[in-house]
Amino acid sequence: MILTDLAVNNRTTVGVLVMLIVVAGVMSYVQLPREAFPEIEQPITQITTTYEGASPEEIEELVTIKIENKLSGLKGLKKIHSISREGVSQITVEFLPSVDIDNALQRVRDKVELAKGDDFPVDADEPVLTELSFSEFPVLMINLFGTIEPARLKDIADELEDTFEAIPGVLNSDVLGGREREIRIEIDPDRVASYGLTVGELIQVIPAEHVNTSVGGLETGRTKFNIRVPAEFDDPAQIDTIVLAMRDGKPIYLTDVGRVRDTFEDVESISRLNGQRSITVTIQKRAGADIIPISRAVKAALSELQQVFPKGLQYEITMDISKITRLMVKDLENNILTGLILVMLVMVLFTGLRTSLIVALAIPLSMLISFTIIQLLGYTLNMIVLFSLILALGMLVDNAIVIVENIYRHMQMGRGRIEAAMSGASEVAWPVIASTATTIAAFGPLVFWPGIMGDFMKYLPVTVIVTLTSSLFVAMIISPVACSIIGGHGPRKREGKHWFIRGYQVLLRGALAHRFMTLTAGAGLLIGMVALYGRFGSGLVEFPAMDPEHAIISVRCPQGTSIHHTDRIIQLIEKRLEPWRRSGELKYVVATVGAGGEQTFEGASFGPHVGNVTLTFQAFNDRLRPTQQALDEIREVLTDIPGAEIKLEGEKAGPPTGEVVTIRISGKDFNELERLSKQLVQVIKPVPGLVNVRSDYEAALPELAFRVDRRRASMAGVNTALIGRYLKTAIYGRKVGNFRQFNEEYDITIRLPASERSRIEDLFRLHIPNTAGRAVPLSTLGRFEYTGGYGTISRINRKPVITLTGREQGRLANDVVRDVKAVIKDAIAGGAIALPPGYNIEFAGQDEEQQANMIFLFGQALPFACLVICLILVMQFNTLSAPLIIMSTVVLSMVGVLGGLLICNLPFSVIMTGLGVISLAGVVVNNAIVLLDYTRKLQRRGRDVIAAALEAGATRLRPVLLTAITTIVGLVPMATGMSFDFHTMVWTTRSESSQWWASLAIAVIFGLAFATLLTLVVVPTLYVSLYRMAARFGLGGLERGEAAGRHVELADY
Repeated sequence: MILTDLAVNNRTTVGVLVMLIVVAGVMSYVQLPREAFPEIEQPITQITTTYEGASPEEIEELVTIKIENKLSGLKGLKKIHSISREGVSQITVEFLPSVDIDNALQRVRDKVELAKGDDFPVDADEPVLTELSFSEFPVLMINLFGTIEPARLKDIADELEDTFEAIPGVLNSDVLGGREREIRIEIDPDRVASYGLTVGELIQVIPAEHVNTSVGGLETGRTKFNIRVPAEFDDPAQIDTIVLAMRDGKPIYLTDVGRVRDTFEDVESISRLNGQRSITVTIQKRAGADIIPISRAVKAALSELQQVFPKGLQYEITMDISKITRLMVKDLENNILTGLILVMLVMVLFTGLRTSLIVALAIPLSMLISFTIIQLLGYTLNMIVLFSLILALGMLVDNAIVIVENIYRHMQMGRGRIEAAMSGASEVAWPVIASTATTIAAFGPLVFWPGIMGDFMKYLPVTVIVTLTSSLFVAMIISPVACSIIGGHGPRKREGKHWFIRGYQVLLRGALAHRFMTLTAGAGLLIGMVALYGRFGSGLVEFPAMDPEHAIISVRCPQGTSIHHTDRIIQLIEKRLEPWRRSGELKYVVATVGAGGEQTFEGASFGPHVGNVTLTFQAFNDRLRPTQQALDEIREVLTDIPGAEIKLEGEKAGPPTGEVVTIRISGKDFNELERLSKQLVQVIKPVPGLVNVRSDYEAALPELAFRVDRRRASMAGVNTALIGRYLKTAIYGRKVGNFRQFNEEYDITIRLPASERSRIEDLFRLHIPNTAGRAVPLSTLGRFEYTGGYGTISRINRKPVITLTGREQGRLANDVVRDVKAVIKDAIAGGAIALPPGYNIEFAGQDEEQQANMIFLFGQALPFACLVICLILVMQFNTLSAPLIIMSTVVLSMVGVLGGLLICNLPFSVIMTGLGVISLAGVVVNNAIVLLDYTRKLQRRGRDVIAAALEAGATRLRPVLLTAITTIVGLVPMATGMSFDFHTMVWTTRSESSQWWASLAIAVIFGLAFATLLTLVVVPTLYVSLYRMAARFGLGGLERGEAAGRHVELADY
């Protein structure tokens, strides 16, 4: 091999290269940003438009539909999902993965601008466009509480918000809970009318008096003065002195018709920590920023500010993703180091210290090269990247084992170190390159995994490909150089074959003597294992079950429920959680009422009728039992709370994919959709294991409509729009300016006092100015009447939709989904659900995502990987039969995969086990490549096919077993959760990350173990059988040596 020869002849240069690799790799590892999960960038934008006081129907008609119509023609559009609720339109626009997010955002912005010119409501706020990013969810959450005044607590929270936003890497900080200060002007409608004034005049006068004006400059000789008219109020009491009008030569002051209150905005949210009123400060990091130094800086700022905190103020960091990141990185680092030591021990036992050191050199050097490339790719050090390194750990030495073993064999044959290094490496170079290429080919298609799951998991194939390519470089360049420097000296005394090799040859002779029986047994084992798993297996899941650290209890009361009534229900839930909190099982209970209800990626349910309770359990290693047991108990004690829908959900593994059961009902008429949704809920609720069944349909907020008598209004000189604006000012209030104090701005609003707007009779006392300037009583212009409507209106791709959701409890998700589909099908067939033409029922969410992932993994990625592997093998062997024999090991590996899942009582995870199967496709063929390649070389040297098979098996037995064992032991810490903690120097038997990766590790371990054993027996047997068949029928395609024509009996060997 030219490169190997060049490296061996330039050993000093290679030594310098090794030093550069070490320095660059260490620097890259230290500088790589750390985070728990990889950043996911999806081309998704959200448009939020606020139109206070508008009903959901008005929001849909005047805002949502207008924007949707403009967006519908966008190129690359995948889905438009809109939610219209009282006062807010929220539209989520999802593009195809190939669309550039920046370009998509600009095109959406252009379309929104066009929609604004299409009779858009003038009172609606400017639509706000945001790019949705998974990396921009809060990474830190700090709860402030104590005995200090609520206003002071809010001020401190605002100060912390400013401090945190100045920290490098912090994108944004928000304050949740508490109430903003407000300067409110409360008017008395009777007194306003008695002076012949209107609310409109007050709205015009106040901003005109509360303003600073810059006049310009005045030059007097050599001096120039700036002239200003400073008229902004610096004390709320000064607003009382505004002159509204003159009556009979006397000024009418604001204090004559109302009063100014330095107060707070209406209660929109309530927050508590472990039963105490609190305010929450959240922190989001920038994409690509390292979460660990951010968290360290935030905690340092808190410690510094704590010195000046008022007495009685306390804080708790109730969420810190950096802690999870540190634990996960430490956990995976321990697994890597433990696996490395295990691999080293195996190498020492099999090859001796000197050879094992040369082989083990491939691990740190390959990883250091990988760290450098990973940093250049802009990746972060997250759990996916770290596990990819663990997965590749055992494979890193495969190439080095084969090359070093062969160099060592050439030394035993009497060659010198330099000659042996070059000839030994060259002899197996192409098989090593081919075996690496087949492994890369298995992982290659995963790079093109579409959708959110693909963005989440793409780091695995890229990292493995980078690491394996690095290991090939080390094995071909550095390992031969190391052998030429510190390899064995001179030929060693040849000894008899090891008892293990002799035993293997006895086994192989027996298999070759009974070829039909051997092959039948292999096929029967595969069929039997598939049948056995189908009968006794644990079923199919998308992701392995996790023991969650966090859970959320979401509460939804009927529309129109006051925030205080919702809070009473939340308090009842908190009371029922006390036993778990007192026992210490629950660390934090954070309750939120109003803003910050049930959160989803496409939007959030908010308002006074919703709330949630976030539960934080003890850390994984501090738990006395699985948290899922506690969640099942908590779910039971919440079932009898009346007046609200209550849903308890533990955090899920992987990226957000929706609920286990997600049913969408679409059609033209929303009333018909409501009827169908109620029927469906009744049909699916009895399904065993289905809990938290909920519809996203919300009944209308109790509504009073003011019906304008247009004839009388016209005669009085008043129009409908004016009436609406005045009613809105009276009830919701209207901002008329900003009050500035201590570098903060607060709203100045004008509004009726609460006592003057609590009854219809109070509103009738309002006067509306007509075109002549006279005040017309509202009571003469129309009447109030009760009306109905919708609480929320959801649309997908411009069609009204109602979505039902639910989750599994005590059963596998796939079994629950299967039963739900069956009962719906039976209900439609039996007439229990009457589905009109044009109405559809479809499954989405996790089921939709799982089906898409299964199609990609097993319908596209695996077949394509096998096809590419076959192509590589055809190029390597220049025949079709040998690649087909080698690919049989992929099928045989399923015996081990299914057997391992049965032994460990694990379900077949579509994502994790599926990745394991695809990984095996590239790994298990490597041993067969080395075995068959040497068999064919021996045939070309004159060996009979049986003699070649026996000698190749004996010669390659050790490297075949070594490559398999090193891969297996490298994954043992992840599969078992046991590793040595190199930070605390103790042996750990529990690993939180192993919950995630165990099924993948088990699949690879058992699959590779069974495939290796079968490879050593079945592959030679199948090769000899096909060879003899080809010779009998005069077919080509297999190697024929000088002794090929002579029939050799097994007894000869």
